[in-house]
Amino acid sequence: MALTVVSTYLPIPQDRGDPVRVLMMLRAIARIREYTLMVVEREDTTTADTDELRRLLPEVDVRVFPATPYRWNRLGPLGRYPEALVGGLPPWVRTRYSRPLHDELRDRSGPAVAIGEAAGAYFRDTKLRWHWDKANVLAASTLEDVNEAQDDAHRLRARYLAGISMRFEKQALSLCSTVSVTSAEEAERLRHHHGRTADFTLPSAVALPTGHLRRPENRSLIWLSSFSYRSNSLGLLRFLDEGWARLRQAGYTLTLVGSGLTGQLRADLEQHEGVRVLGYVEDLRPVLGAADAAVVPLWSGAGVKLKTLTLLAHAVPVFSTPVGAEGVPATAAVRVADTPAALAEAILDTPPSHLDAMAAEAVRLVHGQFSESRFGEHLVDSLAAHHYLSSGARPYEGP
Repeated sequence: MALTVVSTYLPIPQDRGDPVRVLMMLRAIARIREYTLMVVEREDTTTADTDELRRLLPEVDVRVFPATPYRWNRLGPLGRYPEALVGGLPPWVRTRYSRPLHDELRDRSGPAVAIGEAAGAYFRDTKLRWHWDKANVLAASTLEDVNEAQDDAHRLRARYLAGISMRFEKQALSLCSTVSVTSAEEAERLRHHHGRTADFTLPSAVALPTGHLRRPENRSLIWLSSFSYRSNSLGLLRFLDEGWARLRQAGYTLTLVGSGLTGQLRADLEQHEGVRVLGYVEDLRPVLGAADAAVVPLWSGAGVKLKTLTLLAHAVPVFSTPVGAEGVPATAAVRVADTPAALAEAILDTPPSHLDAMAAEAVRLVHGQFSESRFGEHLVDSLAAHHYLSSGARPYEGP
């Protein structure tokens, strides 16, 4: 039967972790069979973006839909929050929701793959047999947001979002046939919060860069993340407040790279001596090639972090918290510490010769366990085992 795939945002450009995983899934499935992709455009999606997606997926029927505006959008949160609540959707899910896409799904049947949390909004009132690929368990991640709230107003908002997110997730899980998560830890969170066993685990992956040379500058550190994701920015600010002074005294510099940077956050970050704020860069190879090591100061979040894998793929030794290293096996390429001060000391205690060994091990790790070809094979085999792909599909040929 015809296969339907749904993504709640267009994965072009590849400006953060989520689009990387989405496009990798779309390309892997396209290599073994034809399908129809229904995807929601972003606010800033251009014709060039949609053309590029179709170029990358030449045998896929790509159908692009606009997000449906809030009826009460002119009222801001006073209008958006009640409307989202009535619809049973968290506001960020409602923002990515397309009613025309949902209407078209109601006329389809057969197997379907939903990519990402927000795609769970389309399970209702359809005849499709859904597989849900989840980047994180909302019941766990939204409760972390409540604990991180800085004042009563933020805590009240976080509790509202946690409540509606957990209800949304519970209902969507009741309507999908199978579900996959990104790590063993996420599988345990799914079981703990919803009593649901993940049907398979699909760790994220990254493509090894071509034409990349590692030419590290002495005592140069790199931070790579989306600034707009609250856990990332909070973790970075905590590291700068509690761990950076010791490293700066020893002559280290820190370069910050990622999308979603606001003017106010830039100003806050630039107050720290020795910190260079680049924001989004099109080509990561030069900036990562110049890094002696990377720091991943993350104390909340879930699943395998694409930022960590991207750093490792570029032969950058990683110093991370346990959260930032989730799903990555114990390896010489990554050193883990619990606190900002401990992260700083771990960096200070590692001589240049050890950094070189860590860099070499990083590339071996990604090539052996987190490559695009391994990701594709695992995805295809798992979907076939659960009867989303027929036995007559083309053999998987790799990237």
